[in-house]
Amino acid sequence: MSRRLESFKALIYAHCGLVLEGVAEDRLYKILQHNAKRSGCIDLDAYERLIRTDAEQFDILVCQLTVNETYFFREPEQLQLLTTVLIPQVLAGKAPGQPVRILSAGCSSGEEPYSLVMLLEHIYGERTAELFQIDAGDLDQNVLNKARAGVYSQFSFRGVDPAVRLRYFQPQKHGYKLAEHIRSQVSFYQLNLLASQFPAELSDYDIIFFRNVSIYFDLETRALIQRKFYELMNAQSILFLGSSETLGNDLGVFELVEHTGQYFFIKGEAYRPKHSNMGTGLTLAETRQSTNELVLPLDQQALSTVSADDTADSVAPQPPTEPSQKIDSVDDRRLVALERIQQLVSAGELRRAMRLLESFPVPVTEDYAACLLKSWLLLNQQAFDEAASLLGYALVAQPWSVDAMLMQGLLCKWQQQTEDACQWFRKVIYICPECWPAHYYLADTRRAEEQFEVAMRSYQAVIRILATAAEVNHGLTWIPVPLAASDAVFLSRRQIQQLTADLHTTQVDD
Repeated sequence: MSRRLESFKALIYAHCGLVLEGVAEDRLYKILQHNAKRSGCIDLDAYERLIRTDAEQFDILVCQLTVNETYFFREPEQLQLLTTVLIPQVLAGKAPGQPVRILSAGCSSGEEPYSLVMLLEHIYGERTAELFQIDAGDLDQNVLNKARAGVYSQFSFRGVDPAVRLRYFQPQKHGYKLAEHIRSQVSFYQLNLLASQFPAELSDYDIIFFRNVSIYFDLETRALIQRKFYELMNAQSILFLGSSETLGNDLGVFELVEHTGQYFFIKGEAYRPKHSNMGTGLTLAETRQSTNELVLPLDQQALSTVSADDTADSVAPQPPTEPSQKIDSVDDRRLVALERIQQLVSAGELRRAMRLLESFPVPVTEDYAACLLKSWLLLNQQAFDEAASLLGYALVAQPWSVDAMLMQGLLCKWQQQTEDACQWFRKVIYICPECWPAHYYLADTRRAEEQFEVAMRSYQAVIRILATAAEVNHGLTWIPVPLAASDAVFLSRRQIQQLTADLHTTQVDD
């Protein structure tokens, strides 16, 4: 099958840069079979001849190949940074009557650009249309039509308080229709990011969003797209990618910067944060996934910070998997609660996890796993004293816990107790040599102390461990891995390159 698909994959890649491998390749094959049958082609050879001569049929195929899955107010911590910190800076540099221009590239069915309008309107009111010009583009004409219609199902409101729908949406027979005054403030365009020319209207942008789209492209194509964005942007401008993909897209086109744990790219110097943690290592707060809760500076009655799903979360007995099962003992409730809390922590829904821990059926200090999970949440909140106290209980219960020792190391690291931090990381490595997060944070701590050779060896260990197998037993049982493996490899290679240059400079100076 793979060999037969090569010509289709090459054709699609040349047209729009989509890389179709693995699961995407299987999906491509099913779509090709379906389309060939629907268009009356006797086989895939005939269908290939059809799409090579019929641009409309080819466009239909391409539009079927991306997963248009999104929702309102996605990655709220980025949106909070944008609305409370960056937008005021951009506005301050604008001449009277000159709007801030924003592009949502790969906008899918419109939730992202419409979220921006709603957030900006809440702050700037009736002046929003005057102060901001928001464009959005996507390759798929079908999702653009849906975006223009502005009708959404419940699925698009995950984690959004019902007050949002009451304020901005009108219930319909099949969903919720967005208010006209919001829809009218977004202009939609069909946009092929590899096209030789973009629509003339798409230019002079102050801010571009390209979030959760780069996964469809290889490294070369992503660099090409970034260069196109560079040309579309003003001399001083900002590029946002999804929080989980930003570090892997530092391709030398834009400058990667950090502000309060959020990473973004800049062109020019105007929006470079005065105090950035770039180069000082990652913290849990910097690498965590955003929650489904709307943590933005919004009116409590209009856009509540409480997730709509919170009412469904409880440590009370959950529905049993089998009708005959009953969850009636304290231990049963404890296990159900732990499983749910761990799921929420892994998904980055930290506030909801903390609320469940607050109603845990036994004292947290008497439960090893609950101690670990709450310690993790407290570390994310930088409540170091409370986290240290709970980790003490966990280490009494399990003196050789990889989870607890790694957290102890991180706790010391973030309090500038570097030698203690390194001792904890080395203990983890002694117990579990394959725990690459311990190697990574040991390297990061030594690099900050300018122990370059020691740091390089630990960074090399990270790359070696993660290159040996698709899945590595990192030794962590209850807490999530604090850094994505792909980011760890990317950052380790980047630091090795920098450290090599630093060592060479030092040797030359000597």
